[in-house]
Amino acid sequence: MCDVLVLEDDDLVLDVMVQALEDAGYAVRMAEHGDEALELLASNPCRLMLSDINLGEPMNGFDVVERARAAQPELRVIYLSGMPSNWAGRAFDERTRRLNKPFSFDELLRAIQEMGVWPSQPPALGLERSSF
Repeated sequence: MCDVLVLEDDDLVLDVMVQALEDAGYAVRMAEHGDEALELLASNPCRLMLSDINLGEPMNGFDVVERARAAQPELRVIYLSGMPSNWAGRAFDERTRRLNKPFSFDELLRAIQEMGVWPSQPPALGLERSSF
């Protein structure tokens, strides 16, 4: 089982986030599209999903998570967005958090750990990172 699945349509943000999480010791899978994320979760469940909201496709992050949780109800999720309007009218339960972009690596790690997800491997490098 992977620790974290990262769903992000910006290649640079995706690559940097995945590398930083792997360096911190997390077993990470990555997806650029909603369908890809759902396929990965079906074949290899993850403990946590980091999902961008605006994916530039018909499915947004909320849609992907809804479908993912139909198969894996215990999936923990941290939504990522630079648009505060994405949070309007949304209520989050104990399995769900949100982070506003830009955020620091420390903020990301703290949010992941608050969700009860810890690295399954020893860190490869120090944890100093800049913002995403």
